[in-house]
Amino acid sequence: MQLQGQLGKGSSPYPGVFSALWQIGRAEGLLGLQRGLMPSCFWQFSNVSVRFGVYSTAKRLTSVDDTSPLRKWAQSVGLAGISGGFAALASNPFFIVKTRFQSMSTDASLAVGEQHATAGGVGGALGAIVRADGPAGLFRGLSAFAPRVIVASAVQLSTYDIVKEHLVRRLQLDPKSVSTHAAASMVTGVAVVLAMQPFDFAATRLVNSLSASEQGALAATGGPAAFGGPLDVIRKTVAAEGPLGVYKGVTANYLRFGPYCVLVFIFVEQLRAVEARLLGRTAR
Repeated sequence: MQLQGQLGKGSSPYPGVFSALWQIGRAEGLLGLQRGLMPSCFWQFSNVSVRFGVYSTAKRLTSVDDTSPLRKWAQSVGLAGISGGFAALASNPFFIVKTRFQSMSTDASLAVGEQHATAGGVGGALGAIVRADGPAGLFRGLSAFAPRVIVASAVQLSTYDIVKEHLVRRLQLDPKSVSTHAAASMVTGVAVVLAMQPFDFAATRLVNSLSASEQGALAATGGPAAFGGPLDVIRKTVAAEGPLGVYKGVTANYLRFGPYCVLVFIFVEQLRAVEARLLGRTAR
């Protein structure tokens, strides 16, 4: 949905999330709805593990000030943002490939570029990028993807901690209850999507565009539009599609990130409990 009707060109067949799901499913079957699943797994494995790992380690190694809620929140935001920067570096190549795999069904006019960009699976797509642009090609769009991950991490990790703390203190909820974790996660999901949407939109369009080298290798000029950076994406989008253009796909974004956020924190909390029990036994 973020790629359709790009800069006023091409078709816009999906008026809404469920219309998109229906049309893709009808045309491509259930496998079409799972397009890009493998690079998505690599993207999430690298992104989430680095984000949560660095954030948890940083909190242990630094002394977060518990005397002031505002200072504690600010410190949490800073540590989460730093963890997001490391996560962006680790996962950017897979985000490029994931976006290109999924964009294959959005615009038939891009078929030549799509086949080139996704040939040979995840490894083949990464190899094609390196052959065209060198290793630096794996980090195309990092100028938009890094702010996206940094903002999402800063808001997600810090907001969850604060919301859960308020639910426990003010509503007397059990801090170890799955329902407490789910409630805090749902609030966190809304905050994250609102904060990261412009960066997510810019990153998606930026990494889906073919570089000059890739265009030359294809000997074609009909590929995705080239952009100079995230601000260039937003500027051109607003000029061609209006200010609301950067919010394309925001509903789909929440329907993706909301359940994802709930599941991630529930699993993290349960794994932390298991870790604590194992460490306790080891200490004894």
